[in-house]
Amino acid sequence: MKRTPLRKVSDKKRAQLADEKKLTEILYIKQKGLCADCGDRLGWGAAKHEIVFRAHGGSPTDEDNCVLLCLPCHSARHGIRVIMEGK
Repeated sequence: MKRTPLRKVSDKKRAQLADEKKLTEILYIKQKGLCADCGDRLGWGAAKHEIVFRAHGGSPTDEDNCVLLCLPCHSARHGIRVIMEGK
């Protein structure tokens, strides 16, 4: 079987990913581990949501432009209906 070579991550992308990870940790502490929309405890499926999207000039690493949401709330913000037990 032929293996596909892994693409190398550029230094710029690596720095951006590190900044986004740090921001996620800051938001988790700021929101006390709760979803910004429904107030449920964030589990493994916490998603960082940008209020003003990158395509519209928003910054993915600006603390004032991002919130953490649970997966159902994040999907709802993007117009996707998710059915989960207990919600």
